[in-house]
Amino acid sequence: MAGYEGDVLFEDYEYEEMKTDTDDKQELEQRDEIYPSFDIKTEKGFYTVFELKRRFDANPKRIKLDSEFQRESVWKPIQKAELIESLLMGLPLPIFYFNQDRYGNLIVVDGRQRLTALFDFIDGKFCLNHLKILDQFNEKSFGDLAPVYQTRIEDFQIQAHVIMPPTPDRIKFDIFDRVNRGGTILNKQEIRNALYQGNSTLFLKKVVNSEAFKLATGNAFLNEKRMKDKYLITRFVAFYLYNCDCFKEDDGKPYVYKNDLDELLGKGMDCLNSMPVASIKKLEEMIERALSKSAILLGPDAFRLVNDGRRGPINMNVFESIMFIMVELDAANENHISCDKARNSVQAWVNSDEFRENIGNRRDSAIKLRWRIIESINLGKEIARND
Repeated sequence: MAGYEGDVLFEDYEYEEMKTDTDDKQELEQRDEIYPSFDIKTEKGFYTVFELKRRFDANPKRIKLDSEFQRESVWKPIQKAELIESLLMGLPLPIFYFNQDRYGNLIVVDGRQRLTALFDFIDGKFCLNHLKILDQFNEKSFGDLAPVYQTRIEDFQIQAHVIMPPTPDRIKFDIFDRVNRGGTILNKQEIRNALYQGNSTLFLKKVVNSEAFKLATGNAFLNEKRMKDKYLITRFVAFYLYNCDCFKEDDGKPYVYKNDLDELLGKGMDCLNSMPVASIKKLEEMIERALSKSAILLGPDAFRLVNDGRRGPINMNVFESIMFIMVELDAANENHISCDKARNSVQAWVNSDEFRENIGNRRDSAIKLRWRIIESINLGKEIARND
């Protein structure tokens, strides 16, 4: 709805003239400028290259390098060779930055290119070339080096600053931003995708690449490069799991949402990472059925607000609300619902003053979020009953 203060709009790549710089950008990129120092927990870590390689080779991996998080170009062969030369000379490397999750896994915040080069060299994936100082090692792979030099590389000590749990996500976002400020500024979903690598990131990738998602969103995200499509699904899944009481506080008590959206979305991805594969598959199938049902009943513009006849970009609050409705219709196993009745009921609700009020200011407060979830579920049940 153009000009509406509460709209959270996503850019529509089919309608360039309707691009709007509104709250979706703030929500993805906004950083908290002030936070209490006692919330920050970092430690200095010292790791040998051999230890990090062993973690990387473990199944499942215990150190994670995420190419979707850091988008800088891959190092050239000369850069890789000079890095190995530095280790052979005993020169110190710049400090690495890792994030440690609650399972003890290390996620690389800064240093992915260096670690990739080290691991690839040890695995025999390239030879040294164009070295100017230690030119006697040119044309040699790791396996060609004398044992003393192999040991020198494997025993090399890497120093890292490690962000430890339970540092809140909002602080991790700021740390990631500062460390990576030399390149493209990352938005929250891109950082979240790095923090919670595992089942959750694989799940998100599968859903947004599904035909059901493309059909339901009218192919609006075919050219998406900044994970706005994954942000849509992350929000819905986190809200769905929260409503199912899947989250716990650190003391084991039921999780209480305290208006910290980053924390809630992090809880959602963490929950996905700890889910059995069979449960994740069921969740994926449920979401794809809901998306397909939305496309059938409401068409490709289901998640858009319309104002004065103008077709707006996808609205994330409309998306998650309609997804709750479709999940209810799917649960009711209603296969003969009238498209006209469903469309009229949904549009009347989405256009109501009460709905607009609950996607306006502080739309993700505990009260407004709970209202949208409950009312969406109730509407889904009502449509199923009245058909």
